[in-house]
Amino acid sequence: MKRLQRTHLAHCTSVGPLPAPLSRQSLGRPGRELHPLSGRSFRELREEIFRLHAVGEYADALTLLLREAVHFPDQWSETLYWQGCLSALTGDVRGALRCLQEAVERGHWWSEATLRGDSDLKVLQGDPQFEALVSVCQWRYTQAEAAARPDLIVLTPTKDPPWPLLIALHGAGGTAEEFAQHLRPATTEGWLVGVPQSSQVVAPGGYGWADRDRTAREVRGHYEMMVRDYPVDPSRVVLAGFSQGGTAAVFIGLSGLVRARGILGVACAPQDLNDVQKAVRDTSVRQMRLYLLVGDKDHLFKRVTDFGEVLKSAGMAVQLEVRPALGHELPDDFNLSLATALEFLSR
Repeated sequence: MKRLQRTHLAHCTSVGPLPAPLSRQSLGRPGRELHPLSGRSFRELREEIFRLHAVGEYADALTLLLREAVHFPDQWSETLYWQGCLSALTGDVRGALRCLQEAVERGHWWSEATLRGDSDLKVLQGDPQFEALVSVCQWRYTQAEAAARPDLIVLTPTKDPPWPLLIALHGAGGTAEEFAQHLRPATTEGWLVGVPQSSQVVAPGGYGWADRDRTAREVRGHYEMMVRDYPVDPSRVVLAGFSQGGTAAVFIGLSGLVRARGILGVACAPQDLNDVQKAVRDTSVRQMRLYLLVGDKDHLFKRVTDFGEVLKSAGMAVQLEVRPALGHELPDDFNLSLATALEFLSR
């Protein structure tokens, strides 16, 4: 089931009713009560849905989703997709197709890679209705990809130059505009902040960093422009990112494509730690500092902590901040972690 890696979920203006709920008799285990989440945030609902999904409680996750999604009508594209995945996992192929079909009819689409690569939808592959949906989505994706261009939001500091430079990458499915609001507090501490937006489209109004080479070219280009056009202190450059954007920042920093003093990685870690071990053999790489922020409820928690241990064993300066009860999200008071991280990375 697709987990959008956004700092917050995009607002959708097209709102309508959700599909009719499936028969409740087929959902959940008899006699088991699932406590309502009404009145809580969509983030809490999402984390609970994904927790149940992770432990194989698909019917319970679907029961909860059907009951609570009505409270979040603006998030219909997410909830319809999740309902489609969970319906497929519980054996309701027609119900799964109805959910995906409704989302497409309302203008949404997913990349073919998502629809083919999500194991939850395996049972739908080859179904004529599903294949027709994939074709429509692929056409829309091609149109959006052709029109997409790399973008950059620049936030200027309130202090006198030369300025340290922070380049921060949004998560998969995110945008520079939504991510920039979380970085603005750095400007009051004298940081020039660049927030790139990828040209890689992953969903309507959402962008990602899956193509490593393309990502590196775009970020390198933004870096060169900012160093050229702004009074930047080149000895004080920090790369940062959330989730997929954080992993991209780690790759760019450890590979030396951008000469950075430090890296701030939020809810992220490379999948292949062997590549990391190879990169840190370089003496110049080991001089970098890393600040890692992760929630103890994040599905990447172990990978992040393992990543930190590999870096520490190579002799690098690493600080790990673990937020209790936080899932795959930025904490609400991220400005506090940002200030701590930038102070650590600037030493």
